Amino acid sequence: CHQQGKLSCMSCHQMHKPADGRPLEDWRDDQLKPGMRGNQACISCHTELQDTADLANHTHHLAESQGSNCYNCHMPHTSYGLLKAVRSHQVDSPDVAVTLETGRPVACNQCHLDKPLGWTADWLTEWYGQPRPELNEDQQEVAASILWLLSGDAGQRALAAWTYSWPPALEASGDDWQAPMLTWLFDDPYQAVAFIAGRSLHSLPGYDQIGYDFLGNEEHVHAKRDEVRALWQQRPSQRPRTTVLIDETGQLLLKEIERLYSQRDNRRISLTE
Repeated sequence: CHQQGKLSCMSCHQMHKPADGRPLEDWRDDQLKPGMRGNQACISCHTELQDTADLANHTHHLAESQGSNCYNCHMPHTSYGLLKAVRSHQVDSPDVAVTLETGRPVACNQCHLDKPLGWTADWLTEWYGQPRPELNEDQQEVAASILWLLSGDAGQRALAAWTYSWPPALEASGDDWQAPMLTWLFDDPYQAVAFIAGRSLHSLPGYDQIGYDFLGNEEHVHAKRDEVRALWQQRPSQRPRTTVLIDETGQLLLKEIERLYSQRDNRRISLTE
């Protein structure tokens, strides 16, 4: 869009707050121009998608939904900085093959946290004719976010933990199963990952008073991990979801979780803020 079109930083952003009535806090988060918290920048060039019916036909999501926000698919939260996920500014399209090659999360699974890469690959093939890559059994059957959170490298773990509190993702995937999964990051060797996991946990309904401290000692971490898991077991909202390793009785598939956790990519990683 920049190399072949006219998109630039200033298409969406501006350096000084406009006199548009927005509170300073609303503007300074990402310094967007008025009206740019949506599809306006994209459809100003892609005029064929200005019609809501055409937009929905392209995205295969309701026109007013998060799945029809251009930047959720083409500028997803696949970069890390400032203890959070931030949008990639390399405008691209979801592609499971690219995810397998680079490790960068595919946008679809950052909203559909409970779906495997196989599910994503099937829809991208059906909707857009994208070639389906070869996937292993875990990639076919287990939610991609679970694989990144349990087995991924530090960057993938940080991004996965952040998405577990992202409102569009919770709307698409529910919010009743993430809490115990986040506890596997409490003792992460990277304190940034443990911090993000705790912040996401505290944002989930019913877990705001847990009081997990990412700087706590081993005893504190283990106590809070057990407290979260016990609280989750008492909640009536669990549904059987084998893709997120919950069985038909609402119990965690601990052997599968521990198997994936044992494969965690512990290589040292450096991410530039």
